[in-house]
Amino acid sequence: MIEKLILGTVQLGLDYGINNTSGKPSLEDSFQILETAFDNGIGILDTAEAYGNSQEVIGEFHKKNPTKKFKVITKLAANHAVVKESFMANIQKNCETLGVKQLHGFMFHNYPSFIQNKELYYEILKAKKMGLIKLAGISLYTNEEIEDVITNFPDFDFIQIPFNLFDNESKRKSAIDKARAKKINIHTRSVFLQGLFFKSSNGLSQKMTPLKPYLEELNKIKKENKLSSEELALHYVLTKPYIDNVLIGVENVTQLKDNLKTCTKIINIPHSVLNKIDVVEENLLDPSNWN
Repeated sequence: MIEKLILGTVQLGLDYGINNTSGKPSLEDSFQILETAFDNGIGILDTAEAYGNSQEVIGEFHKKNPTKKFKVITKLAANHAVVKESFMANIQKNCETLGVKQLHGFMFHNYPSFIQNKELYYEILKAKKMGLIKLAGISLYTNEEIEDVITNFPDFDFIQIPFNLFDNESKRKSAIDKARAKKINIHTRSVFLQGLFFKSSNGLSQKMTPLKPYLEELNKIKKENKLSSEELALHYVLTKPYIDNVLIGVENVTQLKDNLKTCTKIINIPHSVLNKIDVVEENLLDPSNWN
């Protein structure tokens, strides 16, 4: 299952996550995270132009560790006014910053920014033909966005979508099936919902209080099955055969080692029970609505 993992690097460039108390790691700690990931079989990184200096950190790591080259997926900044004429130059600049000859994947950061720059769809396909990138992708959120992309822009190689214990199979499966029918691969993010699954149901902010009964339901499932939050969340997503890659983020090397250890365990996950969890307050499944 480790081969399915993609290591997210937003934490290497920004303070990020609801449970992040340590802030952005130092360059030395970032290198330790990257080296541990590479040495344990994680071969792909996810970054973005908007993730602080994470691209520079990856590039510096590659420079100092030429035998440990990751495949890198990066994203065009949502507010980046890249015109058609400078699109290829922008991709080449990303390659130079990251210390790679080719991007494993290049993505549009979100659906609204893509719709405002639809002419770049053909540019990303051209970049693929030129060999600047291997795969073209887009980060999406709603099922309606997924439907539009697979109907009108079916030449994307992959989509990246949220998928987790709350934003689960009952909410996502039909849209995923339609994408896979178009031979579009599925990358998922928010496996831990930015750390929400590790929070106490009594430690929620007032705005997030509606999620309390669902967290209590999860705690009940954890106790009945003698599983930790990490085991439940990771294995629920990783064992789905229709998910090709799973993005995880860590704040330190200890968290990464714990995740890797969890991946190697043989665990029976109560999928049918978890699939019945139905968060009615769907707006709270998007962390951007938490503040």
